[in-house]
Amino acid sequence: MKLIRIIPLLLANKNFLLKGEAFKDHKYIGDVYNAVKIFSEKKAHEIILLDIYARKENRTIEFDLIKKIKKEIFIPLCVGGGFTKAEQVDMFIGEGVEKISINSKLHDDYKIIESIAKKFGSQSVVVSIDVRKINNDYIIYHENNQKKSNIYLETFIKDVQNAGAGEIILTSIDNEGKRKGYDLELYKKIQNIIEVPLIANGGAGNLNTIDDLLKNTCISSCAVGSSFVFFGDRKAVLINYPTSEQIDKIFKKYE
Repeated sequence: MKLIRIIPLLLANKNFLLKGEAFKDHKYIGDVYNAVKIFSEKKAHEIILLDIYARKENRTIEFDLIKKIKKEIFIPLCVGGGFTKAEQVDMFIGEGVEKISINSKLHDDYKIIESIAKKFGSQSVVVSIDVRKINNDYIIYHENNQKKSNIYLETFIKDVQNAGAGEIILTSIDNEGKRKGYDLELYKKIQNIIEVPLIANGGAGNLNTIDDLLKNTCISSCAVGSSFVFFGDRKAVLINYPTSEQIDKIFKKYE
């Protein structure tokens, strides 16, 4: 039986909630705290919150914001943005954050994975990988799609797993924010080397796109961005999440 999780993935710049397409044209769409609180009230399985400007501005995701959020929500929270050493993680874990997402720093070395895993356990370390499809191959990009990596995707996945990563978020840059469905080819390509839980991200539209992912791959967890913050073709801002009845309808197929 698949342990299915449907996870809102929110992008931020400090206290501001952002959304774009294919890692470009990010626009302000609201307040992070209010959005997270609504998702908690709707009983989302988990929330992923990533500050995409933190590394560029040489800081971490806002600690005071996370501290405020953790006092109000009662579902698992994964946060990322600007973490470059294990010492920065301590106070976030101390406030009850369950998972820390690491991305760009890993292209320097894997020691931060090893350090966090040793101190807090592998379940606390989530590695975020962003890829673009170029000439029928998947190329890793980091620093918010600004830098291209020379490491092969399969090699990178094996390396971060060996370093102690407890979970991986794998994002299709090409599909991100477009609500046209997940890149099933991407997840089929790597599903045989994945040894830890993997969260598919990029392209979620209606619930049928989630069903397609679950049905056609071994993956059981997916992140959703645009479809959970926008409504309709005009992209009116509306924080939403499937009802328990809608989720149960999907779950029953995979019991």
